[in-house]
Amino acid sequence: MSIRRTSSFHSLSGRRHETGRLQAAWERCLDGRGSVVTLHGPVGSGRTELLDAFGEFAESQGAHVLMAAGSPLEREFPLGVARQLFQSPLLPPEIVTEAARLFEDGLDPAPDPAWSAHAGPGGPGGPAAVRPAPHLLHRLSSLLLEYARHTPVLLAVDDRQDADVQSLEFLLYLTRRTRGARILTVLCARENMTPTDPFFEVELASRPNHERVRLGLFGHEAIADLLAERLGDSARRRAAEVYELTGGNPLLVRAVIDDQPRAEPTGTLVVGESYRRGVMNCLHRIDPLALRVARGVAALGRPAGTAMLAELLLLANDSPARALYLLHAAGLFRDGGFRHPSGGGDLLAAMRPAELAALHRRAAELLHTRGGAETHVAEQYRAAEGQMRAPWSTERTPAPAPGGPPPHGSRDVPRPAAGQSGPAPEGDRPVAPADDIVIQCVPVLPGADEEVRPTARGRRTGIRHLFWEGRVDDGLEALTHYEAEHPKGPDNAAGLRAWIGYWYPTLLPDAPGTGRGARADLTLPKNAAPDGVRVLTALAGGLAQREAVAHAEHILRESRVSDIGTRSLTAALTVLLYADQPGRAARWCAAATNRRGHGRDAIEDALLAALTAEAALRQGDVRIADEYARAAFQQITLRQWGTGVGIPLATMIGARTALGRHEDAARYLALPVPDAMFRTPAGLHYLYSRAGHLLATGDAEGALADYRRCGETMARWDLDHLPALVPWRIGAARAQLALTRPGAARALIERQLDGLGAGQPRVRGMALRTGAATAESSERTSLLEDAVRALEESGDQLELSIALAELSAAHGALGDPGQARTADRRARHLSRVSGTAPVQTDDELSEAERRVAELAAAGLTNREIGKRLFITVSTVEQHLTKVYRKLGVRRRVELSHSLEPRPGLAG
Repeated sequence: MSIRRTSSFHSLSGRRHETGRLQAAWERCLDGRGSVVTLHGPVGSGRTELLDAFGEFAESQGAHVLMAAGSPLEREFPLGVARQLFQSPLLPPEIVTEAARLFEDGLDPAPDPAWSAHAGPGGPGGPAAVRPAPHLLHRLSSLLLEYARHTPVLLAVDDRQDADVQSLEFLLYLTRRTRGARILTVLCARENMTPTDPFFEVELASRPNHERVRLGLFGHEAIADLLAERLGDSARRRAAEVYELTGGNPLLVRAVIDDQPRAEPTGTLVVGESYRRGVMNCLHRIDPLALRVARGVAALGRPAGTAMLAELLLLANDSPARALYLLHAAGLFRDGGFRHPSGGGDLLAAMRPAELAALHRRAAELLHTRGGAETHVAEQYRAAEGQMRAPWSTERTPAPAPGGPPPHGSRDVPRPAAGQSGPAPEGDRPVAPADDIVIQCVPVLPGADEEVRPTARGRRTGIRHLFWEGRVDDGLEALTHYEAEHPKGPDNAAGLRAWIGYWYPTLLPDAPGTGRGARADLTLPKNAAPDGVRVLTALAGGLAQREAVAHAEHILRESRVSDIGTRSLTAALTVLLYADQPGRAARWCAAATNRRGHGRDAIEDALLAALTAEAALRQGDVRIADEYARAAFQQITLRQWGTGVGIPLATMIGARTALGRHEDAARYLALPVPDAMFRTPAGLHYLYSRAGHLLATGDAEGALADYRRCGETMARWDLDHLPALVPWRIGAARAQLALTRPGAARALIERQLDGLGAGQPRVRGMALRTGAATAESSERTSLLEDAVRALEESGDQLELSIALAELSAAHGALGDPGQARTADRRARHLSRVSGTAPVQTDDELSEAERRVAELAAAGLTNREIGKRLFITVSTVEQHLTKVYRKLGVRRRVELSHSLEPRPGLAG
């Protein structure tokens, strides 16, 4: 194991210089010459990866590695990072206990004014202004210095720029005293425009034992090495292309590699979902002012001078230059603009329509004032007008700037349908469910592939509209009339019946492809138009999932070179989701978004956005899921979504629940939905998501009722062979666990696992993870290891991070701190990737430990807990030390989340 870890550190691609300097610092540390190393670099440069690899290397050399990470959400939690360091399972219990006692009473609520001046955002009297008492800094430092006499220590702090100011003061105090100790401190920090703690930066820079190591971007050689595994002999030839696309940003390079299909290594370089997601992740983690400048460049559609950007964005004159430096340094920009046009488009798609319209309007005025080309001015006015006239906007079209040209492409503002003059009824007025969706309820028929016309094709479209809107009786009547007039021939209703049979599973028992065993032969003749709806209905009818996936991907490959209808395209993508292949679905969604002619149909855009969001959620990329779900509502109105609204709403609710934004999720659940939606698969999505929200907020009984309703509906519709549609048994088992019914939970999981075929790794991994909570301690570790393997195959980062966190706790409970630490490190890394925090369970707490933990979570001090429970303070500390180890938490504030009813099993 040691040899492997050492080799892994020294063989990191493109990092020979950086690993050499860390190696030298470590050798000095072993000689008793401690130092401080700051690893800094642009967003996406791989700082965390290097820090983790170095930590494994130090462990292999016999060091004890104490790790911590800063977070923007915890900057005002005093000594949060320092507490993480002292809650390591590697430290002897007596040090952990003593540190916990010191943290309890070591903050001075009345700091001196000089310290408050650099105390950070809390301000005088705020959390950041609470200064650590001198004796606390001295005793904590002494504990580590004494410990390092026997064992070399590596203090590894990731995301230092987000650490609380009290922990930074502790680190300064400690590092002043480590020059003669076997302690190496490595701090990772992201480059930004203005240091969050300039006092810390200045003080650290003055230390003779401090060095800064900057992580640069990859060159062609390092990129070629990474490409070799996927592209083989063509790697070196393609390295230049990848460099042009990524600028050598390690995160983006790996994203591009992930996008390349293994079966087509010599084809055109694919710019897919992983790359676009990577760009958005970088942009939203970069300095806020740099993000603002990137939006300005995206809105202009071309590079601009710094003076223009400063005026457009109302920034100080020197801000755009520094922001552009960060964007170029991260490889996101080249020559003042995005390296790939998708970056700017995705960034603008996430903005509020009114905000984006105002930005375009201001750009038009500035360009006109500065004598810009008339075509550029016109582009900006059209873009602004487009946002205001779009169905999602409730504002009027703005007047042109004084002296400027009128808005181009003017059309009448959408008006109410016939019979709806004047103000909309109370229930139809615009609703703003949260901070990012504005809905205009203009009665417009939902998306079709073609305009409604008095032709056979147009009549079929009209019938679909009726069913999509939930007007089932009207739809059946129209279908009867149509079939009477077109009993056979090219205008027959077989395709229409197949679509209705899938969307309303019990409505037309004789619809083609419905019912198990009713699946037809799905060979696709070369001269026949591919039909995704036919594949989807056959999958619902029992077609083997592997076969359905093959047919769906055949259709999607055809869509690259030929025009296929929106229904066929989105149905093929849905097949991949219901066959438990969200990774494939995400890649094909990206390819569909980039296909010829995309962007001309708002309905298709909305459906693709919704499917992309759902695929991202099933891959554990919660923030991307949230962004695309919002984009789905920005393309068309809530009413235009009809009965299909349950799909994007469910994704939005699931994403907000995973992010812990339960109030937002509740507001989306409060939106009115059509009753007929619950007769469609969209209703299953909605119920499953609502159940997850209820479970996460403590209503396990309500969640169980919804999960059972999903199960009853799937049995009635004969869809229980598709657990990836909604894995209701797993959800119900988690609700039963929250209700302390492990036997019932175990029975549900066993039933789920017995019914699983091959090729469903995500459902299998989720079931195994949940089943581990019902197993004996001796079986739990092996079940969780199986769950981790399955979830690694599935690509679900969120579920995998939770499984790893639970595996870490299981290893810890069995007395294996090394394995616990490795699993915990991976869990924390994946939780950062998915945008959520790792979740832990409260397995195996004794009744006494649980009482102490609950009181600590409620905010009581150790002394207050001791008085309440009639035990000594020492006993309280011992219980808390065990609680921290069993739950895998690192700080007191995490207890409130970990002790909710099975929160690690929510959703």
